[in-house]
Amino acid sequence: MGSTLNGKTVVVLGGSSGIGLATAVAAQAEGAEVLITGRDAERLAHARGVLGDKIRVGQFDAAHEKPTRDFFESIPHIDHIFSTVGTLVHDAKLAPSRAELRPAMGVRFWAALYACKYGAPRIRSGGSLVFMSGTAARRPLAGAAVASASCGAVESFARAMVLDLAPIRVNVIQPGYIDTPLFDGLLGAQRDEILRAAGAKLPVGRIGRAEEIADAVLFLMKNGYVNGTMLTVDGGGLLV
Repeated sequence: MGSTLNGKTVVVLGGSSGIGLATAVAAQAEGAEVLITGRDAERLAHARGVLGDKIRVGQFDAAHEKPTRDFFESIPHIDHIFSTVGTLVHDAKLAPSRAELRPAMGVRFWAALYACKYGAPRIRSGGSLVFMSGTAARRPLAGAAVASASCGAVESFARAMVLDLAPIRVNVIQPGYIDTPLFDGLLGAQRDEILRAAGAKLPVGRIGRAEEIADAVLFLMKNGYVNGTMLTVDGGGLLV
């Protein structure tokens, strides 16, 4: 019989929407106790409506040390942590200022580091951490060099944590184009048209759904022999 999340405690950093929320829903459906975090009160309220009133939420920026430490210290034990935290900054020719570029690198990396520093000590035997990077780690995005670099940074960090945190497992999910609210602000009124065109270029003929990434994240949590893996879920996008 395969492993299950029934009775496990799962923390999703950045779980108020998109891939994070889809993962929280999937873990809860398997019987896990789920805790989610996010920065936006409105999105967290929506997530609570989806997951139910008993869900525990934390409103803070997971790239900031003190609130992340306080959150983890309030949890007696954890089985799995998934961090979706990251941001994208348009930086063609590195035109933005240093202050504008810093979040594109720092948010993803520091959230992962604090998850390890303060979350890992509470992870029970058989538990794991999963970080989210992106296929930009292997095929950089034009005009988003720093965000692409952050994907590579968190993957290198994860591989090092496999050794430092053993026997806790550490893996990375590497999504391609996924239909999430992230694109609403980035693409505006042309969102659907641009995503359809992007999907048409993929071997599967469409972009991915958040639920498909969530399914892969749960696999990384439940399979006790998967460790140090960068799991690509991109519809074959890296091949074309």
